[in-house]
Amino acid sequence: MVTADNFVTELDVKNHVSIERLITSLVSGVAKEAFEVPDVLRLILKAAIEAAEVAALWMSDCDDLEMKLLLAEQCGEGAKQYRQISARLASLGADVAGYDPRNGGYSKVFAFLRSLQTPEERSSAGHVTAKAFSMARLETMAAFCEGKGDADSAHLLRNELSAGERRYYEEGKRILALAAATEESQARGRRAAYRTLELSADMHEPLQLRKILLKRR
Repeated sequence: MVTADNFVTELDVKNHVSIERLITSLVSGVAKEAFEVPDVLRLILKAAIEAAEVAALWMSDCDDLEMKLLLAEQCGEGAKQYRQISARLASLGADVAGYDPRNGGYSKVFAFLRSLQTPEERSSAGHVTAKAFSMARLETMAAFCEGKGDADSAHLLRNELSAGERRYYEEGKRILALAAATEESQARGRRAAYRTLELSADMHEPLQLRKILLKRR
C-alpha cells in the first residue's frame, strides 16, 4: 500500500490522462452538434445544478464537520454559478425563464455520485475527479467562446467559475489524503474516481448533448 499522499498524487495524475480524452470527446461532440455559445452555457448550467444538488444530498448525512461545511459552501457556490450563467444567457437573448436544465433527466454521473457513502469515495469522485474535469471543461469551453468572439462568456467560465472549482478540488485532495489511510479505503476511492470518469464519457454522446439543445430546436 502507498502512503495516502502518494495515493492522492497518483490518482490525480491518472485522472488527468483520462480527462484529456474526455475533453477531446467533448470538443468533437460540441462540433458535431453545432453548439453555439448559449448551448455551451446551458451545458455548464446543467453541471452546476447537479453538482450543487449532490453536495446537498451528501451534506445531510456527513459526520465530519469540516467536510459538512465544505459541502454547504459548495451548495452556495453552485447556486452562485447558476445565477451567473443564467444572467449571461439572458444578456445573450436566450430564454432563461423557459429553460430548466433538469428537463430530460439527471445525468448518470449524478446518479452515481449521489449513491456514494464513504468520505474517500465522495472526496475522490466528487472533488478530486469531478472538479478536475470541471476545470478542464471550463477552460475548453472558454476557448470555444473566444473562438466565437464572445470574450465575456469566456471570462466568466475561465476566471470566475473556474476559481471556485479549483478551491473544492484542492480541498478534496486534502480530505482524501486524510480519508484514504488504508488499502481498502484507497481501493474504494480509486474505483469511485474511475467510475466517475467512465460515466462522464457518456455525457458527451450526441444524444446526451442534444438534450441541451431541446429549447433551441
